[in-house]
Order: sequence, then C-alpha cells, then structure tokens
Amino acid sequence: MQYYPMPDHVRKQCNYRFSYTVIVSLFTSKAGIKDYLNKNVRINNDEKLGKDELTQRAASVVEGFVETLEEFNGYDSVQVAGITFASAYDKEF
Repeated sequence: MQYYPMPDHVRKQCNYRFSYTVIVSLFTSKAGIKDYLNKNVRINNDEKLGKDELTQRAASVVEGFVETLEEFNGYDSVQVAGITFASAYDKEF
C-alpha cells in the first residue's frame, strides 16, 4: 500500500499517525428490490495496518452501522459485497 502526506482536512480530524479511507460496498435487499450502497470508512491508527487488519476493522464498523442506524432498519438483508482501499496517509510525510 502506498502512503501519501496527510492532507490538512484529514490532519484536523485525526490525532493518529496513519489514516486510511476504505470504501465498503454493500449488497442490500428490501421488499424484493436489490441494490448496492457504498459506505466510506476512515480508520485511524498510530501504527501501519495491513490489508487484512483494515478489512476486518472496516467490516466491523459497517456491521455497527447496519445494527444501529435507522437507515438500515427496513432492509431484508445487507451483505458486504466488496472492500476497496481508497487512500493511506502518513502524518509524518
């Protein structure tokens, strides 16, 4: 994974050295209508994270969304369809 200097807007929101943006694609079903939703997840950490750890953390965050946000109450099913690593920032660049 290639790391980039942390932009100011991320730096203001992050007290950690590393910040990752992960896009989680969800396959949903509601009243027989199937659709895809994308959720952007930012994961921050003081140490570099590997792809497996990022995947686990992003899936856990989205699982929390599905269980707690009203947005997902009416769906018959919600499944993770894909995970994309969008960016990786290092505050010390």
